[in-house]
Amino acid sequence: MWGATLWLALAATLLLLWRPHLHHRSKAASFGLHLLLAVPFFTLAGLFLTNTTSVLHVAAFGGEALPLKYRFAATWAAREGPLLMWLGWMALLAWWWRGALPGEVNAGPAHTLRLRAVHLMHLTLVLVAFSLDPFKATPPFFQGAGLNPLLQTDLMVIHPPLIFLAYSMCLHMTATGLAASGSMNTDHLGPRLLTQARPAFLTATLGIGLGGLWAYLILDWGGYWAWDPVETGSFLPWLALAMLVHLRTRPGRTPDHVWVGGAVLTGVLSLFATTVTRAGGVWASSVHTFVTDDGGTPPTDVFGRLMELRTNAASTEVMTYLVWMVVLLGSWWSLVRLARRGGEASGLTLAWLTFPAAAAFLGWAWLGNDAIPGSWASVPGAALLVPLLAPLAANARSLKADAPAPSQETSAWSYATLTPLPLHLLFPLLLFAVTWDPIIAVVFGLLFHPLYVAPSALNAWPWTAAGVMLGLAMAWSMLLTLPVAGGVLLAFVLPWLLAGDTDSPAMNWKQRRTHTRVALWGSVILASLYLVLTWVLLLASIDAVNFEAHELYGAPFLAAVAVCFILYTRRHDDAKHTAAVLAAALLITVVGLALFATNLGGDSATLVSGGPLTRGHLAWMSLPMLAIALPLMVRETMDQIKKAGKKAPWKRIPVGAHLVHVGLLILLLGHLSTTVLVDRGDASHRLTLIRDETVVHRGYGFEFTDLTLTDEDLEVGDGFVGVTIVVHEVNDDGTKEEIGTVYPGTLRFDQQGVARSEVDTLSGLTGDIVFIFDGSQSAALMQRVVSESTDAVDTVRVTVYVLPHSHAVWLGWVTMMAGMATVTVAGFKAADRTSSKPLSEEE
Repeated sequence: MWGATLWLALAATLLLLWRPHLHHRSKAASFGLHLLLAVPFFTLAGLFLTNTTSVLHVAAFGGEALPLKYRFAATWAAREGPLLMWLGWMALLAWWWRGALPGEVNAGPAHTLRLRAVHLMHLTLVLVAFSLDPFKATPPFFQGAGLNPLLQTDLMVIHPPLIFLAYSMCLHMTATGLAASGSMNTDHLGPRLLTQARPAFLTATLGIGLGGLWAYLILDWGGYWAWDPVETGSFLPWLALAMLVHLRTRPGRTPDHVWVGGAVLTGVLSLFATTVTRAGGVWASSVHTFVTDDGGTPPTDVFGRLMELRTNAASTEVMTYLVWMVVLLGSWWSLVRLARRGGEASGLTLAWLTFPAAAAFLGWAWLGNDAIPGSWASVPGAALLVPLLAPLAANARSLKADAPAPSQETSAWSYATLTPLPLHLLFPLLLFAVTWDPIIAVVFGLLFHPLYVAPSALNAWPWTAAGVMLGLAMAWSMLLTLPVAGGVLLAFVLPWLLAGDTDSPAMNWKQRRTHTRVALWGSVILASLYLVLTWVLLLASIDAVNFEAHELYGAPFLAAVAVCFILYTRRHDDAKHTAAVLAAALLITVVGLALFATNLGGDSATLVSGGPLTRGHLAWMSLPMLAIALPLMVRETMDQIKKAGKKAPWKRIPVGAHLVHVGLLILLLGHLSTTVLVDRGDASHRLTLIRDETVVHRGYGFEFTDLTLTDEDLEVGDGFVGVTIVVHEVNDDGTKEEIGTVYPGTLRFDQQGVARSEVDTLSGLTGDIVFIFDGSQSAALMQRVVSESTDAVDTVRVTVYVLPHSHAVWLGWVTMMAGMATVTVAGFKAADRTSSKPLSEEE
């Protein structure tokens, strides 16, 4: 009966595809159809709230004893609920953005194509939902495991919906960019995309921040960030959004194909992040549970492991996401040709965008049908990459058209001057033949193609930078051997090696204009390069997370971000003085690295990856630059507030933008103390406390005074085991002063057979001290208490992390969100002034 809601959603999607401008004729009918797309999620949520256990999903993860808010959170405990929630968010945004965006003509080609592209995305999600069958009946004698204990927290009621809302906004941006390209209507393309990018950036920051807060308060990480594959995946679209929102400020006019490419990238990375979360067994330690080949050894690459999932129950969902990403990546060929041909139609059609929906339909109607033998395993893996080449195959002359024509400019160097061979095809094929990794080969090809077709390869230096970052990151992460990585680097730097002397003017670092250009370019380039690095390290994290690699390779980026902020905030100051400021910061950095690397406290003396560098070295790489940039950015923000005059500051985009920058700098400074300088694998953080004795650790005294064992007055869980610890501040003379009491412990969940850490935090003016009770001892302690008494337990193990300046992380996050909200609101008002074009004849 409940499955009828999916059929209604399918019918509504098809009607909206047929009549995308139905809202012009009947707002009520259009609203009703969009609402039908959200009805399956509301229905499933209602079944959880009423604990209707006749539905398998509810029987598996619900529970009558759960509070209502956690019953609602149980809706996204498995695959079905989040997918339906995603569909509901997409429908809501489709209704919200049903009108023409800036530069679109109402009911014009771009507007129509955008709405139909979004509805094709709806269709894809609906068909995937059919394959998952969220309303299937509960079989007889079924006993559910109940809701995951980690989801039985208040933050998990909020965090997942916000993340999927951000991903939905990214997919809408992708539809907007593709529609602009396909219709050749790129008027006001920047404001058009920024109308969607700014709220997406705000939502993504809020969602990721709440996830970090959940990890800080609930998980036993001892911090807010651990480069877990799931959180790293969600960070990728955030970086893409950061790059996109800064395209408006880069020097010169941003080409249309770059705007469209950025919009497509946000959608691709949102799908990639979803795949990381939902392709269970591909990333991190769980991979060895079921993803194996005939020899018992799992494939060593992500694509290979995704192919192993073709026999999994959720294979249709994962394979559909893969096809979806491939289709969107394939649009890059069209965008590059669009840029090269100077405005000629790109050949993008809605028929091509039906590939993901076709894959979802195939998985539901054929491969998921028990009456018809077959599975995704019968589909060759190479077939899933076919949509990548669809734009090239759409034009019989596309390969020839893509070849760069010899330039008439004597100073220009292009690959056409090197050889007539199609290197943009040969190089990726050669890389694939060496690595047998299609993902690496495809990304290499996508980055190399714009460089190859550029009339002047030296002017296409951003692609060279991205390719060099790809090669270096692949070598650092050992995804490529050094010779192969060297070949990747050579392909991108070859123009610079062979071009010889050019007439391009050298940059004069004594001029303020140069400083400003570097600062404005830096926001886009650094976000893009760091995205490439983070993505590569995520690919390398399929078996284990290399926490130190992210911090080691990311440290120079943090310093570079600070340098750009210093250059920008001093753009009106004397250029020589600015150079002196940077030189002084560099000198402080060098002195700190050489003499004071182990004097920053925390785990600053701990070696990184067994090498010569310590965590203190990593912190010193960026600390001076960040510390100098912060007051300068505060000054810039105050100047922007003064410029507002009688106009309210929160109505000016520059005020909000620089407030975001202030918050980011504060957060990064806090990150150094709470993450970079903390080795969460160091055994020194695990303390054995003796009852009524004080153990001194890093200037604090910890005294275990009592053991608590209870099963009463618990909101969730079946029992609590915890300890009472009195915390003292120990002075230099040995005297101590009590500063608080904490109660860390573990909650027992009998139905799931697991325990959840109950982290406790002692907050002070300088930061937090995080206490994590060692859950491995809880069962033994419980047995001893039952047989004897709580007084019989005289020792306990507790992990303690001293996190000075941890408040800076949360202050910076809140400041960033305040600034993003200001930019979003002010951006809506600015968009209203540029979007109003007369209504054309309605459909």
